[in-house]
Amino acid sequence: MLHFFSRLAKSWVGPVIMGMLLVALGVLGSGSVRSLFGGRIANAVVQAGSRVITPNEFQKMFERNEQTYQQRTGQTFPLEEAVREGADSTMLQDLASQEAYFEMLSRSGIRPSDEVVATELRRQAESGQAPGLAQIFDSVTGKFRPQALLQLLGANGLTMDAFQRQLADDIANGDFNAAYRDGFETPRIYSAIQAALLLESRDVTYFVIPAASVGVPPPPTDAQLTALIQQHKDQLMLPERRKLSIVRFSAKAIAPTLTVDPKQVEQQFEARKATYGKPELRSLVEIPLNDPREAPTVQAALAKGQDPNVVAKSIGVEAVTYDNQTQSAIVDRKAAAIAFGMSAGQVSGPVQGDFKTVILKVTSITPAQAPDLNAARAEIEAQLRQSQAVDKAIDLSQKFDDLRQGGASLAEAAAKLGVPVVSVGPVNADGKDLTGQVNPALTPKLLTNAFQLQQGGDSDISQDADKGEYYQVHVDQVIPPSLPGLNEPNVRQALTQAYMQQTVVAALQKKAADAQAALQKGQTFEAVAATFHGQVAHQLGLQRISAQQYLQTVGQDFLAATFGTKPGQIFTVGSDPLKGFAVARLDAVHPADPRQIAGILEAVRQRSTQPYLDSLQDAARQAAVKMIKPRTDLTLARNTVGIDAAMVARAKKPAPGAPK
Repeated sequence: MLHFFSRLAKSWVGPVIMGMLLVALGVLGSGSVRSLFGGRIANAVVQAGSRVITPNEFQKMFERNEQTYQQRTGQTFPLEEAVREGADSTMLQDLASQEAYFEMLSRSGIRPSDEVVATELRRQAESGQAPGLAQIFDSVTGKFRPQALLQLLGANGLTMDAFQRQLADDIANGDFNAAYRDGFETPRIYSAIQAALLLESRDVTYFVIPAASVGVPPPPTDAQLTALIQQHKDQLMLPERRKLSIVRFSAKAIAPTLTVDPKQVEQQFEARKATYGKPELRSLVEIPLNDPREAPTVQAALAKGQDPNVVAKSIGVEAVTYDNQTQSAIVDRKAAAIAFGMSAGQVSGPVQGDFKTVILKVTSITPAQAPDLNAARAEIEAQLRQSQAVDKAIDLSQKFDDLRQGGASLAEAAAKLGVPVVSVGPVNADGKDLTGQVNPALTPKLLTNAFQLQQGGDSDISQDADKGEYYQVHVDQVIPPSLPGLNEPNVRQALTQAYMQQTVVAALQKKAADAQAALQKGQTFEAVAATFHGQVAHQLGLQRISAQQYLQTVGQDFLAATFGTKPGQIFTVGSDPLKGFAVARLDAVHPADPRQIAGILEAVRQRSTQPYLDSLQDAARQAAVKMIKPRTDLTLARNTVGIDAAMVARAKKPAPGAPK
């Protein structure tokens, strides 16, 4: 819950959240506003009864997904590929299902009151689950700050109505989940069937036709490799790629080459002298007292060196700990003033703080440090060097632009200024070459710019994502979707390896098919195995419950075939651990021993509880969709996030490299 606050800084939350929050909910508006909507909303991406997702809300959801993708991959979000894969419609349907589910809960009477919402919010804030919420309460008085809440919601792209709705939805969902989790148990027959399958055992007879028996095929010719490309052209088709020339004006690259005037360092130190000192820091423990008569007991225990957390719990409170904090960081100003007058290790008597009577213990003191030029020199030099580097990067970029405007080519202008030109490519729109690597010279912003230009086109001098980083990119060549050429980097090597493997596998499959045919005609396993110089093996008692231990000896495909076939059936399967093709027969299937089933039944039941409850949750959501019948507007959703008709039309065509 409240995931949009999880990264915000922790702060103190006062004891008066409940009353002030209830006032706020009344002043700022409640979720009941949604009940004013009636009928179908014309400008709704999703509508499920009274619940509506507007285009603006959908756009913000989509933008958050884009940002998450970019942060995770460092690449621009492939919007057209997402449309081709149906990500936009899938997201829309998921939202419709979610909204229908919460509408169903609301209609069923599972909807928390404002008082319940406020109580839950207080619980989460005090427990630290949503520390960012502390910002909406005054750190001294604990009073609710409506404007701070609105600012916090705005920073996270949320409206007050959406905030309250999510709070209420999470509570309703939690209550509903708790009810069916407590009210349902996994049926014993369900677990018994699973246990019976896990303990069922199978006997297999097999021999292996080793890959070494085929021999190493001769290297393929260019004609054979070309034929291989054509055979797998749908899988090998490459998307549009581009060759680029890039000139960068980088403050990060320039800064290490610069020297700083010592006089400038001294001038900045004097101008900002107060910022280069360090205030006194203290570590201390604060134990609030519900009853001032407990003070002597707490004071004595702390003086003896007992654990403050244990001491606090003994009187029913929580100790408040501050590690290396300034005086201004202590919430209780009165207590802070006393604590910063104590010595290390000292325990105070009862102190009347801003909120309660407290006992203090100072555990350590880090003395203040006066501003020192020598200590601050490295920091100041780095700041000045970076500032000068930014100025130089801007100056170089302007001079470069003047040269280009005067008719110089990109290479000529760069050479005149002594700036390197970096050649990149071919790369796709994600910046990847044929090996899947991304050149470090490429950034998401530069790539977006480069793939909007025509062949031979130049971008403007553009600022990259970081301050002081500028670039110009020239598109040397646009390579339309095409099959890879044999002389492109790594292509010949990869295709040769694939050809050799394919040739060996085909030969093994042929031998395995011949062996299978001989067995089906009545020849014994021993006779057929001898023909292929194989050794007959018997694997008895294979069980699903212990299949993991056989993965390293026979492989996943062998196990899947064994548990997916009928007694007496002969099958062939490739196996990496066996280094060849196995020709096998399932000899027998032995039912599980009822006593063994009873022995693991409870463990299986516990393990299957979560999947069983998850299936109940899925069933509830499916029922909600059938009952509420949510409406979606895919065209409006697409228009909202910049997906036009031309992109949709392109997405309907088979993707380069995708099977038809």
